[in-house]
Amino acid sequence: MIESLLPTLGVLRFSGKDARQFLHNQLSNDIQNLQQNQACYASYNTPQGRVTATMIVVPQNDDLLMIVAGDLLETLQKRLTMFVLRSQVKIEMADHLGVAFRLPETVSPFVLPDTPLITHFAVETEGSGCLKLLLPHGGALLLGEKSALPPFDENAVQQWQTFEIQSGFAWITAATSNLFVAQMLNLHRLGGIHFKKGCYVGQEVIARSQYIGQVKRGLAVYQSPNPLSAGDEILNNENNVVGNMVSVVGNLNLCVIKHAAIEQILHIGDTKLSFVKSFIS
Repeated sequence: MIESLLPTLGVLRFSGKDARQFLHNQLSNDIQNLQQNQACYASYNTPQGRVTATMIVVPQNDDLLMIVAGDLLETLQKRLTMFVLRSQVKIEMADHLGVAFRLPETVSPFVLPDTPLITHFAVETEGSGCLKLLLPHGGALLLGEKSALPPFDENAVQQWQTFEIQSGFAWITAATSNLFVAQMLNLHRLGGIHFKKGCYVGQEVIARSQYIGQVKRGLAVYQSPNPLSAGDEILNNENNVVGNMVSVVGNLNLCVIKHAAIEQILHIGDTKLSFVKSFIS
C-alpha cells in the first residue's frame, strides 16, 4: 500500500445551522442531501460558469469539511464569506486537519464509464479517528488530525499525482482558477454536478453547456521532454492558443485542449508535447 500526507491540499470547516443550505446554494453538487457516511466532488464557480475551485465535501457531525487546493484556501474562504450575509454560517480554515492518500500498489488507472458516476461516494471511519474517503478511481483520501496521518513521502506523492492524471481527475489550483467550465474537467461525468438540485453560482452557464453542447474543450494527457507548469498556455503549429495545463507531475501533463486540436502538433515555447490519451467522450 502506498500512502503519504498531501501538503498541497487543505481543509475548510463550515459550521452553523445554515451551513448545509448555504453550501448547497453555492456549489455544483447536492450538499443538502449528503449523508454522514458520504462525500462528494463539487465545484465553486464564477457567475460566468468558470471553475474557481474543485473540492470534496464531507459531513462531520453538524459541520461540513471541504478539501480544496491549499493555495486556494484563503481566497475561497474570503469569497464565500462575502455571501454569508445573515445566514448562520461560520467559515474557518481547519489548520489542525490534514489530508493524506492511500493507494493500492496494484491499482490501474481509472477508466471513465459512459454512464456518469453517482454524485456521492462512501466514507468510513478508521480506528485513528480519520475519515477514509473511498474515491471513485480506486484510491482513498484520509482526512483527520495531522498527527494521525501518514508522514510525507515525496516519491509516493508523485505516484499518486501520476495516478490521478492518468485517471483524468483534475484539481484546480491558484494557477488554473477561473480558466475552465466544469464540463471541460469532466465534472459532469465524475459525479461532481447535480443537474436537478436547482440554482447555484454559475448554474445557468453550466446547464446550458450541458444541454446545448457548446463545450469544445476537454481533458487529455500529454508527455513533455521538460517539466512544465499548471496554467501554461498550449499552442498549435500556427501559434494559436488551444489549451492550458491543468496538472503536472514530472513529464506527465493533464491538459484542457480544444477538441479539434487533440492530436495536432502542440507546444509550449520550445517544448513539444506528445499525445498520450484523451478523456473526451
